[in-house]
Amino acid sequence: MNRAPSPTAFLLGRMEELGLGFMAASLESFLSEQAGKNQTLTESLSALLDIEYGARKERTARTRLKLSGMPQTKCFEDFDLSWLKGSMTRERFEELKSLSFIERKENVLFLGPSGVGKTHLLLAIGQKACISGYTAYYMTCYEAIDSLIRAREQGRLRKRLGWLKKPHVLLLDEVGYESLTPEQAHAFFQLINARYETGSIVMTSNKPFSKWAELMSDEAVATAMLDRLLHHAQVVSLKADSYRMKERLHVGAVGFE
Repeated sequence: MNRAPSPTAFLLGRMEELGLGFMAASLESFLSEQAGKNQTLTESLSALLDIEYGARKERTARTRLKLSGMPQTKCFEDFDLSWLKGSMTRERFEELKSLSFIERKENVLFLGPSGVGKTHLLLAIGQKACISGYTAYYMTCYEAIDSLIRAREQGRLRKRLGWLKKPHVLLLDEVGYESLTPEQAHAFFQLINARYETGSIVMTSNKPFSKWAELMSDEAVATAMLDRLLHHAQVVSLKADSYRMKERLHVGAVGFE
């Protein structure tokens, strides 16, 4: 005669059938912990569900980070705001950390010379976005342009632009390090135009806007691009001695006579 499974074994089987693997793995230890607590059934069920919810949320965040294409991990907490001058105030820094601009579909443009932490801030936004439930995708300016030109040659430009419209945040790094040909500038404009008012762009550039006509090799394209980028945007001008040099000095990698 077959014996009925114990209540715990029965629950484990049902959880596994329903795909509640994290709850199943934690059930026995959870029940042991709950035995000594004076909680209502609702409170106990909420705590059990939180095990599954929290683990799934962490797993999906890791997946979003993996798919984002970001080359490295950077955090807001590791950024030394005291090193900077310019328009990055503590209040603006905290506002960027809140990611409220994503809901408003605003752009964030970090401008400044090489080494002041533009890419660090861009990647910190990307990481925080992925952890917070948003999708983000990282590309350098030339990676984005190259992918669009190749897609056009293969008759897939509309599909490629549609794919690049999907992330909540598009992270575009290193805009302006080399001048663009008219073909490249037009491809870049198509990307900016496609995302206009549909999702946030976070961009880094070492060129002031007054130099963008020269950068794009076409004043009309530069004007149209800036019109769309700046319509809903926060522009953050970063000024400081090299942030990377600061880190090297901190660890003693650079000395003085």
